[in-house]
Amino acid sequence: MQLVIIAGGFGTRLRPLTLHRPKALVPLVDRPQIVYMLDSLPAMCDEVIIAVNYGFEAMREFFRTHEFGIEVRVVEEAKPLGTAGAIKNIQRHVRGTFAVYNGDVVDTIELDRFVEAHRQRRGIGTIAVWPVDDPSAFGVVGIEDGRITRFVEKPRPGEAPSNLVNAGRYVFEPMVFDFIEEGRAVSLERDVFPRLVERGLTAYRYDGYWSDAGTLPSYLNAQRVLLDAGRGKIAPEADVTAGSLRPPVYVGAGSYVEGRLGPHVVLGKSCKIGRASLSNAALWEGVSVDDKAEISSSILGAGASIGEGAHVRDSIVGDGVQVPAYATIFDDRVSA
Repeated sequence: MQLVIIAGGFGTRLRPLTLHRPKALVPLVDRPQIVYMLDSLPAMCDEVIIAVNYGFEAMREFFRTHEFGIEVRVVEEAKPLGTAGAIKNIQRHVRGTFAVYNGDVVDTIELDRFVEAHRQRRGIGTIAVWPVDDPSAFGVVGIEDGRITRFVEKPRPGEAPSNLVNAGRYVFEPMVFDFIEEGRAVSLERDVFPRLVERGLTAYRYDGYWSDAGTLPSYLNAQRVLLDAGRGKIAPEADVTAGSLRPPVYVGAGSYVEGRLGPHVVLGKSCKIGRASLSNAALWEGVSVDDKAEISSSILGAGASIGEGAHVRDSIVGDGVQVPAYATIFDDRVSA
């Protein structure tokens, strides 16, 4: 059984953090996003195929230098081909029934149970679904007796057939390749799924947690989900004795904290936090925050520094950016 991970997007909604790294390698709590999908694969999965356009060399180098106990093949997509085109591009490597995961989702799906549900229903494909409060930003399914009867991509408010959205997890039979035109950009959601409905497209609902991580709000939501699920910790090599912590938080090795931290804050390795206040934020490796600064609902890239009394909210601050003392950054994207 093979798992295909679609990891070729440009990550434009997380820029400038993705200008020099593929979105799938963006840190999320204590590891790159894509690694969460490799954590608990069942024995039935004997190969992972990573479909990559943007950041191919970085992705190939990452999997060349890291071992995950399973064969990983990184396949280049020479030009962007959309979610379905990326799958068509790896057709030559597929041996039978296969699973597909979007690379910017964290969840608790169990691949073996997912595949078993698909095989019992004998359709061409199965889509994992998840309930959300506002489905208008997602692909939404209408379901009768477990079969998908409609697929609507990003419906207008009030026009969704249900609150069950495409969770970015699929199992397909090889026949699906017949529905994807070769050599051009094709969307699974808009071009393929509506055609598959008549061929037996079924839905799979699972328990636990689910979040995408492709935008600032959804990235921070994914971080909150993971911290609430038990990934918060204080590294033994961190010094937080002078700080005030409100769990859950994650503090990486070599970090020093004097200020107020949490809830839902992640510090990468070697961060230095003065008498500042941080909540619902991600600080990557080597970030420094001076006294009286306030950081909330934001991501700070590696090596960024925040001056005394500065306020950063609802923003992404790029790698190495120096925010001056008493500056205010709100709903912004700041590059070095």
